[in-house]
Amino acid sequence: MKFAVIRSALFQIHMWVGLILGVLLVAVSLSGSILVYDDKLTDMIAPPPKAVTAGPPMPLTIIGNYARRVVQAEEGGQIQFAPPAKPGETVVVRLSGKHRKVPASLEKPANLQLHVDPVSGVTLDVRADGRLPVFQWLHQLHGSLQLGREFGRPLVGWLGVGMVLLGLTGIVLWWPKRGQWKYAFLVRRSATGLRFHRELHAAAGIWMFVAFMAVSFSGVVISFPATMRAIVSADAPAPAPVIELVPGARILGPDHVVQIVKKAMPDALLRSVTMPEKPDQPLTAAIASRFGTTATVYVHPNTGAIIAVRDAANAGGGDSFLALQRPMHDGQGNLGALWEFLVFLAGLVPLLFVITGTIMWLKKRKRRIPMSTMTDDVAAD
Repeated sequence: MKFAVIRSALFQIHMWVGLILGVLLVAVSLSGSILVYDDKLTDMIAPPPKAVTAGPPMPLTIIGNYARRVVQAEEGGQIQFAPPAKPGETVVVRLSGKHRKVPASLEKPANLQLHVDPVSGVTLDVRADGRLPVFQWLHQLHGSLQLGREFGRPLVGWLGVGMVLLGLTGIVLWWPKRGQWKYAFLVRRSATGLRFHRELHAAAGIWMFVAFMAVSFSGVVISFPATMRAIVSADAPAPAPVIELVPGARILGPDHVVQIVKKAMPDALLRSVTMPEKPDQPLTAAIASRFGTTATVYVHPNTGAIIAVRDAANAGGGDSFLALQRPMHDGQGNLGALWEFLVFLAGLVPLLFVITGTIMWLKKRKRRIPMSTMTDDVAAD
């Protein structure tokens, strides 16, 4: 089979995938581009409150009780504490489950995030999932197209597959002929009409190819974690450790977990402590790991013994590969400001691809040029 035939087939795939899925691809990618900077934008629009009370910090157990009273949360349910990283910051308390009383603007969120003064225990701010409403909506749009987790999440995953397919077919279609390499990375000043849109389409694609493919592929992994784990790793994910409670023994509190982790791992950066919904589940602490991810430390709720440490980023093989996908996709973690900006741009270029691709398609239809024709003699109006 001649390469021209293969190339023509790839062009048809590239064109129709882009035209048919273009609107959905733009919705997912543009929302993702904005969400790269959602934390920074949130801090600009609605900065988190500052803790101003001087004195020794209050125990986390008491802070948690105060936080529950503020929103009249039902007893039980998971509660997580993120201690302040530096002076002036609040303790962030995350409550999951049902809440009987929340601000009217939050309606009935599944989770609440409260900023609490670590000294006075006063709740200074309450937010749903820690995000402003506009970013909550964008997260749902990006993750499931507002169609729900069961249907929308897989759909977004398949859109990611479509983006990967567009990238792979695009690199083949872009590949320049001998003697044309110097024009393959730019838009010539003399380019007009159809040629201008083709060169802009191709130049944007090649300059953003690596970031576009990394973001698209990592999005597929995030949407289909079980399937991708089965492909890249022979080992199943380790379940949470099973524990046996000591009869009659008390359940340790979050302050005990902080002390246990700091004593066992003095150099670890503690991110959060989580008290589980059920008393027969281990207490957990999240500590900083590679790529901006976290490792989980499991603590026995009665004895305080560390029963397991799960650090996927440092486990090697498939676990480390899978752990990298989230910070790679979000542009977050410690991959650097340059990668963060490239992820932002990778979310913008699909809009450019759809606009230039649609214009090329319409111009060729109008002039009755074969869709797979890419030669320069018909590339201008």
